Amino acid sequence: YEHGYYEEAISFFRNFYSAALKDNEYLQMGVMTGILRVAKEGIFSGLNNLAVYSVLDERYSSYFGLTEQEVERALNDYGLDYKMEEVKEWYDGYRFGKTEIYNPWSILNYISHQKLEAYWVNTSNNFLIYDVLEQANRNLFEELQAVFQGKEIQKTLEYSFSFQELKNPQEIWQLLVHSGYLKIEKNMGSHRYALKIPNQEIYQFFEKSFLNRFLGGVDYFQDMMSAFKQEELAIFEKKLQEILRSNVSYYDGGQEEKYYHNLVLGMILSLSKEYEIRSNLESGYGRYDISIEPKDKRKTGFILECKVAKTEEELEEKAKEALEQIQEKKYDTEMRQRGISKVLALGLAFCGKKV
Repeated sequence: YEHGYYEEAISFFRNFYSAALKDNEYLQMGVMTGILRVAKEGIFSGLNNLAVYSVLDERYSSYFGLTEQEVERALNDYGLDYKMEEVKEWYDGYRFGKTEIYNPWSILNYISHQKLEAYWVNTSNNFLIYDVLEQANRNLFEELQAVFQGKEIQKTLEYSFSFQELKNPQEIWQLLVHSGYLKIEKNMGSHRYALKIPNQEIYQFFEKSFLNRFLGGVDYFQDMMSAFKQEELAIFEKKLQEILRSNVSYYDGGQEEKYYHNLVLGMILSLSKEYEIRSNLESGYGRYDISIEPKDKRKTGFILECKVAKTEEELEEKAKEALEQIQEKKYDTEMRQRGISKVLALGLAFCGKKV
């Protein structure tokens, strides 16, 4: 699919599986494992009596990973039983059927290295996820915003899948669940499920991969946000401009809303431990605002009003207009009522790749 040989691969594997598993007189039973059931492509049309069990099913659910009892026993064997809570935070969280499951690859690597790291997510090619994110529309942005903040979202999931369906951004949820990047928190019935990020390992994957792909890289974006938190606004503006320039092919002219989406998601991923981040987008008016409220009330809160300029000459004027709007409409009122004594207002204006 990635390299343009999808149809040829489907045809090959359809014939291969038929010959190997159906017309093989020397085979009593075959077992296949995978991530997504691509049944809609007819890849298994030549097989009889095929039984499929996925992360949505209860049967055999305890055999696709490590149960909590197995993890406790393994940690105890290596004298690491006192680390159980942090191991649970990093590598637990999956639910297959009704069974709580730990990632076996990550557990084995943790026991070997005795260090909390994102072991599993560094082993795969995530081009499909990136491909869908690049097509993200406003609805998907709002749902990702909720997921990145640790909230649940409800989605309909099917047992079978087609790669061609990935042209619809909403199909990313199928991919994320079956690939292990989201967990099923609850079965709501009628193929409806509550979904959530399973653990710290996956959260770090989203932070690292998203910032690297769309916002100039983890280190660069974190440096920008560090300048932002320290109120070094000239440095913040400079780095923000560089991110736009360095992603020339992605943020083509007229993509200000897409950049705003990714900026908000990046802020959520990098700041959510210290701040509550809320955003509002008014369609058709060319304005978006972001509220960044510190969990520690002694710290500074931020209100960002973003506007779109039609020409580069309008940038300064639009930025001033955005700042005046924050002040006139008293956007900082609610934050101050919640005990934040210092609130900084910032007016931002975008025009193509200029800010």
